[in-house]
This record gives sequence, C-alpha cells and structure tokens, in this order.
Amino acid sequence: MDLGGGRLRAQSELQPGESLCWTGVADPRRATLSALPVALFGIPFAGFALFWINGAYHASSSISKSPNAFAKSFSFFPLFGLPFLLVGLAIILAPLWAYLKGRSTVYAVTNQRVMVISGTSNRSVKSCTPADIVSVEHRERPDGSGDVLIRTNSLLRSSNMNAVSQMTIGLYGVSNVKEVARQVMTLHTQRPAA
Repeated sequence: MDLGGGRLRAQSELQPGESLCWTGVADPRRATLSALPVALFGIPFAGFALFWINGAYHASSSISKSPNAFAKSFSFFPLFGLPFLLVGLAIILAPLWAYLKGRSTVYAVTNQRVMVISGTSNRSVKSCTPADIVSVEHRERPDGSGDVLIRTNSLLRSSNMNAVSQMTIGLYGVSNVKEVARQVMTLHTQRPAA
C-alpha cells in the first residue's frame, strides 16, 4: 500500500543522484497491536496512582483540619501523585500514540539507502546505507504483508573510546514484504568492499 503523499515525502528527502526503488507506508494497526502489552502495564500504574492520591487526600484532609499551620501544609500532599497518574495515563494511551505515529510514517528504499520518515510537519528521517547493514530478515503473514528487520552497526564516538553498537531498523506492516526484503538485500550486497 503506497499513498501518493508517502512517495512525495520520500522524494523530498532524496540526495542528488539518488532514485527511489520502493516506497510504502506503515500499517498503523500493526503498530497499535504491538503497543498493547505496554498499555496493559499502564493500568495498574495509573490505578495505584489514583489509589495513592485518594489515600493522601483523605489523610491530609483530616490533618489539615488542625489549627496548626504546619499541618495545613499537608493539603498539597495529594498533588504529588499527579505526575505518576499522568505517566500511567500516557502508558495506557501508548496504542493511540503508536497508531498516530504509524499513520505518518513512510518507508523508502533508494539506490543508496533505506529511509524511515516519521512525522508530518516536524520530520524525523532515519537512514541506513549499505555499509551500515549487517543483516536483513523478514516476517511474513499469510496475506503477504509483514515486517522487514534491518540490523545495522553504528559507531559511537566519545573522547575516550569508539564503540560499535547494533541497532535494528524496522519496516513494519509493509504490504509486499518479500519484495521489499529482496530490495534491501540487493542494496546490502551492493555495498563497497572495505
């Protein structure tokens, strides 16, 4: 599935001499399903925050009835639970955030690199060149769609040392997964010899 807007967004990121081989958009439903386990963790997190806020409110309301000014300062105590409640709600809404991000993600394979373009007005572009690619694998579903997982090496430099770390770039929910994996493998085999 490729929307015209996705192809235009990918073309706007091309470097001189670079041409598109394939573009596609993420399947936001797949991203939503993958975020469900995280959301389930948010339910007890937010529930405990609500329980704590309620308990702190009842405890501080009985303390604040005292004529002592120091005791009245405990009336703000329940507010300390609000950040935890907000974090819990954000975790619960993880499938919604994943769906919205998936709707605005475009994948592209060019003759020089693989790109993952996220966002609409504020774009984020992750690229990997053939020299970065270590391995390519794909997971296919019965309908021919699936995920392409690209393992890459990246060099982390600091003042004391250089370290190589592996990172996985995923093209999730692409409609013709075998064809896309073949194109990424072709790009991987065209890398220059070191």
